[in-house]
Amino acid sequence: ECGVPFCHSGCPLGNLIPDWNDLVYRDRWQEALEQLHRTNNFPEFTGRLCPAPCEAACVLEINEGNAVSIKQVELAIINRGWGEGWIEPQPAARRTGRSVAVVGSGPAGLACAQQLARAGEDVVVYERDEAAGGLIRFGVPEFKIEKRLVERRVRQLVAEGVEFRFGVDVGK
Repeated sequence: ECGVPFCHSGCPLGNLIPDWNDLVYRDRWQEALEQLHRTNNFPEFTGRLCPAPCEAACVLEINEGNAVSIKQVELAIINRGWGEGWIEPQPAARRTGRSVAVVGSGPAGLACAQQLARAGEDVVVYERDEAAGGLIRFGVPEFKIEKRLVERRVRQLVAEGVEFRFGVDVGK
C-alpha cells in the first residue's frame, strides 16, 4: 500500500519487490519465493551482499530511516524456502540437443548456466579455479557469505544437468 513503489526501479536486478513483499504480508511465502526467483536465481547471495539501493528508493524513506528492510525480507523468503524444502532442482522436461559453454562460474555464469539448462540446453561451465562461485567464493569472506551456500546452489545446478569442469583456463 505504498502508492507508486520505487523500490523495484532502485533494484539493479529489477526484482518485483512490491509483489513479494505483499505475498509475505499475506502469509503466502511459497508464492513469494516463486516471485523472487522470477528475477533472481540466487537471492541468498544478493540478500547478503547487495548494498540495497532498493531501500534508499523506498517511498517510506521520505521519512529518513523508515524504509522497508527489503534485504531482510528477501533473506527471510529464501531461508524459509530452503528450510521448508520448496527449492528443488528443476531439470528440463525436454532437451534441445544443443550444447552451450559458459566461461566462468561466478554468479552471472551460474545464473546463465541454470537458465540455459532449464531451457533444455546441455551446459558445460568452464572454470579456471578449483571450485565454482567466482568472487562470492574466493573474494567474499566466509562471515559475509558461507561457502556452503554456494555449494548448495552448485549441487542444485548439477542436479539440473549442468556439468562443471574446473582447472580449465579458457583461451590458453
